[in-house]
This record gives sequence, structure tokens and C-alpha cells, in this order.
Amino acid sequence: MPPVSASSTSPASATPSASPGDAFSRRYLWRHALLPTMAGVAGIALYAAGLRGDRLAVAIVVLPCLSYWATGWLPDFLVSLLLMFLLATCTSFGANVAFSGFSSSAFWLVFSGAVIGMALGTTGLGERIAARLADHCGHAYGAALAGFVTIAFLLGIVMPSTLGRIAILTPIVLSFCERVGLTSARPGRIGLLLATALASCELTSAVLPANLPNLVMAGTAETVLGWCLSYGEYALALIPALAVMRGVVLILVALFLFPDRLTSPRSDGTGETAAAPTVMSPGEWRLLAALSAMLCLWLTEPWHHIAAGWVGLGIALLCLGPLRLVNPDAFLRQVKLAPLWFVAAVIGLTAAVDQAGLANALRPALIRLDLAQMSSSAAYLVLVALSISLTFLVTSNAAPALYTPLVPTLAAGAPLGMKAVLLTQAVGFSTIALPYQAPPLVLAMALAGIGVRDATRFCVATALLSLVTVVPLNALWWHTIGLAP
Repeated sequence: MPPVSASSTSPASATPSASPGDAFSRRYLWRHALLPTMAGVAGIALYAAGLRGDRLAVAIVVLPCLSYWATGWLPDFLVSLLLMFLLATCTSFGANVAFSGFSSSAFWLVFSGAVIGMALGTTGLGERIAARLADHCGHAYGAALAGFVTIAFLLGIVMPSTLGRIAILTPIVLSFCERVGLTSARPGRIGLLLATALASCELTSAVLPANLPNLVMAGTAETVLGWCLSYGEYALALIPALAVMRGVVLILVALFLFPDRLTSPRSDGTGETAAAPTVMSPGEWRLLAALSAMLCLWLTEPWHHIAAGWVGLGIALLCLGPLRLVNPDAFLRQVKLAPLWFVAAVIGLTAAVDQAGLANALRPALIRLDLAQMSSSAAYLVLVALSISLTFLVTSNAAPALYTPLVPTLAAGAPLGMKAVLLTQAVGFSTIALPYQAPPLVLAMALAGIGVRDATRFCVATALLSLVTVVPLNALWWHTIGLAP
């Protein structure tokens, strides 16, 4: 089965409202009155608070669309198109911003991931890798979750691109699921994919060069504050809670929300376990060479400056063309590209929020935040809450660019040291409550065909559990190593 052939709504998330016809039936019309009304009320409140022009328009447009994504009351692709339509018609930004997702590297990384995923299936290389993984962690669902969460974190140490890690891991996880009986109708398939994807985004927040929010924070700290964060110091402060404990949280939530059990690897029809051929086929060797070239180009991006999406697109064209790994006609028939609309909409949303300057509108209020009157525990919790709130507004990628320049002001007279104030934001932007806050997670959903409702359930549950486990344990660890009083 091609890794990306699932639709944007997974079976587990399918509901009567999953089709446009049902969504607009008479008994569901109250939903479409409720959300726009709530957006209108919020718009009046924001207008009274002084928001005007495009800032106000973007806020009013974004609120109902995020609500539709979170509730699943409309199909994902329909909400995505609605968002792009409203941004193009209700703001002064025009098509360049509203449809900027289609010119984004991330958008084409989804397309190339679909091609590469199909190539892994047709050549048998994905099955070969899955067979090796099944030998080590294919005996129990919990072991498989722990194995892939660990792999996602370890890969972050050697590969500093979350999008690249997800593009490689997702087809492999899908092949593994097929091998151990987690077909498209099984909850364990969704749990395994979401745990791996979120581990790629959240756990690697503890490794300085592993993802974009970390790099934005480090770069802004060096430029604005004159600080140069060290790899070892950063890892010591954050790995115990943000990597180890958060990884445990991901596994526990996946076991609870998507319980399942693995079956024995696929049989070949005679009762014997199917095994990958011992000798690699020419197609497997060609694909392995193409993937190796892609990985090398991703790792050397700082030198050649070709974005990951364009590298992936080039490799995809090779797979569809000269390498003869994927039949173009079969690709168009088997792979559904509807999830691309969701990716494009999220990228357009982020661009619109940035263009409107909503983050700058908050700066005066943030500067007035006074931590001097609080205890160290209270100040720590307020800063974590502030960082999480910023990810709702500008996503985790951009939140550090807003938070970091405010560190000297926030730390003035505060019971926490300036370094603790700076690093607290990592606890916040690694706590993903809704999928759109982490663009790489959106990519994983598109590649794996996971519905927004399932992803939202998982993100909300992991975020809530993290607030009562990861956040306090991180504070306790900082106290132990002397980073915070």
C-alpha cells in the first residue's frame, strides 16, 4: 500500500460531519452559526482593545477556521480553502500572502514525500527497513512506540531538519505498520504515526541545532542579547524533562487514546513469515542512492542554500523519471494529494499573521508584564504560559523571535536569572496543543493521511499531561542543577 495514499481524514476520525453534504444538513446548521458568531464577538472585543485594519481582519478570519479544524465540523480541505479565500478577499494582502503556501518549500516537501513513500513501497526498500525494525521492536505495541519515539529523538541529534526527519521517518513507520498488521483501520497506526511525528518536533527541542525554534532562539539571543548558547549547557538543562519525560508522555497518551496490539509480521500465504529478500534489487539500490544524495544535500544546506523542499522535488522527479522507480500514471491514481491544501493553508495563515504584525501588537502588553512581585515558581509558570500563548498566535517557529528580545525586560527584578528566563520559552514552544502550531507536524499528517481531529486529540492530551508532569519536573531539575532558585 503506498504510504501516502490515505485521505486527509483518517478512519478513526470519520464522523457524520466528514462530508460536505452532512456538514450542512439542517441539524448541523447551528454549528455554522455558532463559530462565526463567536468570531464576531471576539472581533468586537479586539476592536474595542484598539485592533484595526488587517490585524483585526486576520484575527477574525483565523478564529473560526482554527475552530473548524479543531472540531472537525467541516472537512479539513474545505476549511483550508475557506481560509485562503477569506485571507485573499477580506485583507489587503492579496493572493501573494493568502496562497503563499503553494510557493513554499514545505508544500513541495509533502509532494516529494508522497513520491518517495510510494517508491519505498514499490521497490521493497521500505519493507526491508520495516522488517529490520520489526525484529527489534515489533513484538509489542508499547515497544514499537518506545522504539520509534527514541529513533525520532536520536535522528534529531545527527539530522538538524525536522521536516527532513519526518519526510524520511513517516514512510518507514507506514511500512512497519503494514508489516505488523496495523492497517489503515487500526487505531495503533494513528498512535504510532502521531507519537513519532510529535517526538520529531517536541523532543528535539532539547537539542540546540535540531529544529527551527531552537535556532531562532539561539540566533536572536546572540544578535539581540549578545549571548551564545552552548550545545552542552543547553542539553543539560533540557534533555531530562523535554526529551526523556516528554517522550514518556507521548508513549502513555498514544497507549491510552489509540490502544492496539501488534500481530505477527505478514504471512506469505503458506503460514510462513514473509521476509525481505536477502539480496537487494536494482530498484532498491537506485532508491537508496537517491535517498543518500537527498540526505547529503539536506545536511549541506548551509553551504549550497537550496531548501529541503526543492531538493526533495528534484529527487521526486528522478524517481518519476530517469530512475523509473514510480510510474507517473500509477502515482496520480493511487496517491491522494488533498492534504496539500491543509499544508498550504497553514503556511498562508502563518504568513498572514506575520504580515499583519499581530505579534508586534502584543509587545507593549508583554513589556508591562512584571515578574518582580512573584515567587520563582509563579514567575516560571507565567513565562511558560506566555511562551505557549505565543505559539498559538505565531506558531512555534516564530514564537522565539518575539519572546527572546523581551528577555532583559522580563528578567528585570524577576526571581529567575536571565538564562532561566531565556530557556523557559523552550518548555513552552515544545508544548504543542494544536497541530497548526508545529508546521512539521502538519507535514507528517499530510504524508500519513492523519485527520485533524485525531491529531488535535493527541496534541491536547499530551499538552495537558505535560503541564502537570514535564513543566514541574523541569523546574525541579533546574533547581537541582542551580539554574533556578
